Amino acid sequence: MENKVCFLSIDVEHDYGEKNKEFQGIERLKEILGVLQKHEVPATLFITGKALEQYSSTIKELENNYEIASHSYSHVFWNKLNTSERREELEKFINVYQDIFKKLPRGFRAPSHIIDEDGLRLLEEKGFLYDSSIVPHYPPFKDYRGYKKKGPLVPYYPNIKDIRKKGEMKILEIPVAGQIFGIPIAGVWLAKIPFFVLKSLFKIKKPNFITINMHSWDILDTPFRKSYAANFFKNLDQILNLLKKQNYKFLSGEEIYELFSKNRK
Repeated sequence: MENKVCFLSIDVEHDYGEKNKEFQGIERLKEILGVLQKHEVPATLFITGKALEQYSSTIKELENNYEIASHSYSHVFWNKLNTSERREELEKFINVYQDIFKKLPRGFRAPSHIIDEDGLRLLEEKGFLYDSSIVPHYPPFKDYRGYKKKGPLVPYYPNIKDIRKKGEMKILEIPVAGQIFGIPIAGVWLAKIPFFVLKSLFKIKKPNFITINMHSWDILDTPFRKSYAANFFKNLDQILNLLKKQNYKFLSGEEIYELFSKNRK
């Protein structure tokens, strides 16, 4: 990649916890978007079909300023679904999306980043142009169910037999790439790691491609996460300012796809 690129995304879903059915984070989504508007950076919103059904008017209002992409229909982890159930999840989401936006979704992110070869083949079958599920590296001292093994740190076309290797699939993979040692610039990490640490990481390494990803519920305090929201907003504001000063270009998922598809021809 000739320029340093940052892909910023928000997973818009029910509040934290697989069994949680509340959407307080979505009701306060504009608080996060306000920070992005301040810095004039684009974002891609990966939203579940259930959230889109319940908050269709809210999300429809954002269409002109943000890319709206798929986060499956119900947020059930894909390792718990067979092929036909995954296909049903995609079809239900597409139906909801088309009813609201009168077009097909172009991007996808699997719940909890759990994706495999079968999943990418289904996305191609349903006309998706890019996926942003694969976590290509992660801190060695932490476990995460969405991280399976290492992969490319920049967008690439996957191998149909091993999607964590480059190949000739039509769909583009936009990996959720973090900083040095795989430290992600993401929700809980963004709230809990002091900004001076994040700033120091960029003195060590300035990746050509990096992602900032968060959840709609990252702005919520809980009894176990006091002052979480305040730290999240403060660090988000500072990291965006830092990346702009370091000449990172912020692109949506669709813009990254267009960039790579043009170069592929």
